[in-house]
Amino acid sequence: MLKSPVKPYRPFLPDRKAPCLCGSMKRFGKCCAKRIPNRQVGRVWQADANAERRLAALLHVRADITQYRIWHLSHTVPLDVPHPIYSRDQLMLVDVNALNAHLENLMWLYGRLGWLNRLPALLDDIESAIDDPRWRAKLAYQRGIVALWQGDRVAAAEKIAGLDITPACEDVDLLQIHVDLHGNAMGLSEHLDFYDAIVSRTRSLADKLQYRGAYAFQLLMAGDDTGAAARFEAAIAVGRAAEAEKPFSVNAIIWFCKVLEGRGVIDHDRAFLDEAVTRLVPLADDKEQLTASGRAIVGRQLGDALRYAERYQEAIEAYRRAFEEGPDQALRTFEAECELYLGNTDQAYALIRRVAVTKLEVPERADHAFTFFYIALARRDPEALSDARDLLKAAVTSELYFERLRLQHIVTIQEALDDIASEREPAAVAPLLQRLKALSRYVQLQPNIAGIGLNLNNMIDDLVARHEAANAISASDELGGS
Repeated sequence: MLKSPVKPYRPFLPDRKAPCLCGSMKRFGKCCAKRIPNRQVGRVWQADANAERRLAALLHVRADITQYRIWHLSHTVPLDVPHPIYSRDQLMLVDVNALNAHLENLMWLYGRLGWLNRLPALLDDIESAIDDPRWRAKLAYQRGIVALWQGDRVAAAEKIAGLDITPACEDVDLLQIHVDLHGNAMGLSEHLDFYDAIVSRTRSLADKLQYRGAYAFQLLMAGDDTGAAARFEAAIAVGRAAEAEKPFSVNAIIWFCKVLEGRGVIDHDRAFLDEAVTRLVPLADDKEQLTASGRAIVGRQLGDALRYAERYQEAIEAYRRAFEEGPDQALRTFEAECELYLGNTDQAYALIRRVAVTKLEVPERADHAFTFFYIALARRDPEALSDARDLLKAAVTSELYFERLRLQHIVTIQEALDDIASEREPAAVAPLLQRLKALSRYVQLQPNIAGIGLNLNNMIDDLVARHEAANAISASDELGGS
């Protein structure tokens, strides 16, 4: 019996004069041709990146992308017979996720080199790499991330506007960026559905801790202290079990400590708060794993844990160190709050006055307005109280609990102004300070940008720090053809 001839395998190979598949805008022969095939995909670039040889790392990541695109065009695209194990749809998804991982490495390096303005063109060039709606969704997500790196949340929302993202979505990245961009407009039930979806699909321990904590936080904001405590404790149990098997990553430490803080503030359990402090202290000074921005984020969290534990002087010192690493305006608000608790009303007022309100995130503006109000009331200062009223009127929040409190404070200010004008003693500050402690600054458990977490902060640190050097580095990019 004659057998059908086996179709010979012929890998796809780009023409040397054609544009390279890595998105460099160079010819293949002048770019990645010399670096493939590479049997150490995903490894060589890391060694260079760790040694701060970022241009060399860039060349290797570009080669990784080119090599994987060649694989996709040689194996997945021409597949005309059923695979014995996987469907074509499954193989396409494997390629989508693998190429996206290489793309994120490249975007990370672009950020480290100060090439943020080059990312849109890169994403446009690489969009044709895989003909699959899931790949196009990934590119929409990455465009949203670039907009977030540029500080434009409106543009980020526009980039993903065409995607139908619901809790049924299988892509964790899309779930996370949707929650980040649209969480303020979600009701309790929708929030919880998205958090459950992320926790059930992600393989990242940091993600699991983050969104388990976020679930507990939403219950806390809804007034279910018992349910919130149980959820925080369940998240802590997940973290302890995972740590027993493998040491925490930096991101996992960050989110585990946030969960500890959340549990600690419910009934002011110092054991949880002190554990968070113990874990964060060495990390706040870690210059090997964290950039200045990363240390600033950890320092801010350390200050919060100390503040919740009523270790106010230590909290002030932590906030000041964090401010030196990265001038985050919210740190001044929290430092002022600590000074108020210590009875240093004038110092608190001087600090709160120095805060650039326009540079605060929306939740931070509410924190600032509340703290300004308590300080103004403690000073019995009509001018400061009037300013506090203006701040409170502008600090509308999406949380019903804080909205009620905000409106109550506006009424209290008018009563205090009337009392001062009539030479009566205004409302006592002490009970209100207890309420301020109970606010707990939103527990800082709201999910951050797209699940990027500390990695994003590290990148932004370099983007800012290297802006002036970007032009010199851009000239060095011609090494890509060497």
